[in-house]
Amino acid sequence: MRRRLVAALAAAIFLIVVIAVVAGGGGDDKPTSSPADLGVPTTPSTFGDETTTSDEETDTSTTPTPAPSDPGAPTADPVTPVTPVPPNDPSGGEAAPVEPAPVEPAPVEPAPPASDGGGAVAPSP
Repeated sequence: MRRRLVAALAAAIFLIVVIAVVAGGGGDDKPTSSPADLGVPTTPSTFGDETTTSDEETDTSTTPTPAPSDPGAPTADPVTPVTPVPPNDPSGGEAAPVEPAPVEPAPVEPAPPASDGGGAVAPSP
């Protein structure tokens, strides 16, 4: 009985040591690379930052546009309403009968030949 307790204790200590080594050994000496280092286009870090300055100066002054002399004057010809004209229908308004297209039966494919190689065989109709 004492041998079993010693073996169980040795196995528990071994498992604890293995777990500690695996958990602590995950660090790499290589520095991590960013997507920009790999050539992947990224959004600049100043995106949306309004405090950035540019090399070019732009003119922010606006010149007022002159107002039209008569803003209420129409620019296009007025539209006159048009009343719809009923079409000349010789049949008196009844729909013409339509003959259905003939339906052809679907082609029946022959069953594949039976093989002697074994395996599942589909039932024949």
